[in-house]
This record gives sequence, C-alpha cells and structure tokens, in this order.
Amino acid sequence: MIRLLLCTAIVLCASTLWGSSVNGYVLNPLSETRVSAVEVAFYIRQDGQISEVLRKETDAQGRFSFAGPFLQDGLPFALAAFYDGVPYFSSTFEVGAQEQIILEVYETTSERSGIHIGVHHLFFSLRENTIECIQLVQLHNSQDRAYVGSGSGRERKVTEFALPPELFNLQGHSGLMQQVEPGHFFDNQPLPPGTSQLSFSYNLDASEFSSTYVHQAIYTTDRLEIYLDPPTAELGAPFTDHGIIDLHDRKYQRVTLANLIPGQQVEIPLSISPSLRWLLKWAALGSVLLVCAAALALSRQKSVDPTGDTVQQKRRELLEELARLDDTHADQPEDRRYIERRALLMQEAVALTRDLAE
Repeated sequence: MIRLLLCTAIVLCASTLWGSSVNGYVLNPLSETRVSAVEVAFYIRQDGQISEVLRKETDAQGRFSFAGPFLQDGLPFALAAFYDGVPYFSSTFEVGAQEQIILEVYETTSERSGIHIGVHHLFFSLRENTIECIQLVQLHNSQDRAYVGSGSGRERKVTEFALPPELFNLQGHSGLMQQVEPGHFFDNQPLPPGTSQLSFSYNLDASEFSSTYVHQAIYTTDRLEIYLDPPTAELGAPFTDHGIIDLHDRKYQRVTLANLIPGQQVEIPLSISPSLRWLLKWAALGSVLLVCAAALALSRQKSVDPTGDTVQQKRRELLEELARLDDTHADQPEDRRYIERRALLMQEAVALTRDLAE
C-alpha cells in the first residue's frame, strides 16, 4: 500500500513538472484528408513579445503534439501550420482547454478573379486636427484554393487597397499592411476559401486634407457602408442616407452605396469647412488617438499579437455574426429586427475596438 501511494505521488509530481500537452492534426477540409510533413509552430507571449517556442513536423497521419514544462494549464498560445510556403494561423487557445486542435490548410492560387467584397465599412471621425479612419472589410474567396497573391513572408502582397498616400499611423489589425507605391497598399495575409475579415486604421491631417475623401474600389463590392462623425450635410444620390446612429457613445451618420465595380471612385464629403481647416492648421497639436478596427482576426498570422487574448477573439466572433446576419437579410434590408440586431452587434464591436486601443 505504501509503495502504491509512493508511486502515485511520484507520477503526479512528474506530471506537474512536465506540464500538459497540446495535440491535434493538420487537415485539408476540401479534400477531407490529413496532411503529413507539415511544419507546425507553437507561439506564446514572453516579456510582451510573441515568441516561437517550438516547431514540429506532422507525422504520416497529419498529427502533431507539443509537450514540456512550459505547457501549464491556462497558458494562452497560438499555432501555425506552414503549408506550401504559406502560414495558416489558429485563433488563440489555452493549454488544457481542448483535447484536440485542427489546423486547416489549402492548395494555393495567385488568381484573383474569385475575390470580391461583401461589405466594406468606412469609419471617419474628426478629432482635434486629426481624421481617424477605420476600414473593416468582409472579403469572399469563391475559389477552392487559398488566394496568396505574390511575394512571400512579410513582403507577400495579397489584398490590395487604394488609400491616401499622405496617411500616417497605419495599423494593420489582421495582417501587415505595406505601401508598395504611393496610394497602393497590400495586406499580406492569404485568403482561404470562404469569408475572411480584414481590418486596419490610419490617420489623416485634417488641416492639410481636402474636405472630400475619395474611395476607390479595387474589387467588386456588394455594399459600401460609410459612418461619418460628426455627421455631414444630408447626402443625396448616389448614396442612401440611413440617418444618425449611436455607436459606443458616438453619433455617426450612416450612408450606403451598392454594387461598386473595380476602379470605381466614390467622393465622400467630410465635415471640414475651410475656416475649421484653417483653425486646425494653426492649433496646437493634440494627442493622436489610435483606433483599432472591428475585425477578425482571422485564423491566420497577425503582425499584431497572434495570442491577442479573448477580446480579439470576441471581436472576431461579433464580426463573423455580423457577416452572417447581412447575408441572411440581403433581400430584407429594412427588416426592423435585422436593423436592431445589426446596430447592437456594431455597437459591441466598436466597444471592443476601443478596449483594444486602450
């Protein structure tokens, strides 16, 4: 009996010392086959930085397993599967909270004809001498392969955007945003089949910027949604004005435009009068407010923290629910319950964005 108790104590001590384990497999969901010989990396936060702790290759059945004293229950972590030179990142997990993790990978393509935008949200907020801009994009890839654009690594050019070349404080919240030439920017994250969420933010100098913002569509866009703070004058055609809405203690004028084609330019009036612009030009500089977008992160690599805690995950879930809600009510845009539910989701997403910014 004593020997049994002693052996049990030794096993328990060894288990505590060794820590827990993380297990799973890599899957191509389209072919429903597990993928062998794929490198899987394990990431955690250390001293405020994201560090790759370990990297292993999947076995013949596509399985991987991580174990060691650093894997204690409750530790937040993220995984990435590197397939065909492309990283596919997981969302944030906690050690001991799941029995098995499935990482999905896809064959790749550089053909962009299958890419279009479902809803493109633009937020404009005038703060002291700065115009804060947020863009939240719901992208659809109708192909059966992941769209990876051109290039590789941090220099990969995937989703293209036309943005003002004079912007500053550009923050990519779904990937790394880079400017390849004046006015032309690219996100570096691959787009798997289905729907992806991208988000980024930047600032413009209100004293130097024109009172009209020009948005250029790069992809076919089902609906462009514009939120103006403070509200501008009533906008007529081609916009549909939905009036004033409240989002996280701010009032926005919401206007929409449907069915944009690639290359189409939309002039968006901003409430910056010449006299106000003159005052801003000579006003003392205030502190610049950094604004993060409502986004999803996605289940892929992020230039920001890939283990970005439950706030980012909650925000991504809200955005995914918002996308599903829009798809379900595409033919009923004026349904009262749809409008109320959509306003609530947007308010929660903006509130989480403010929390992340702080």
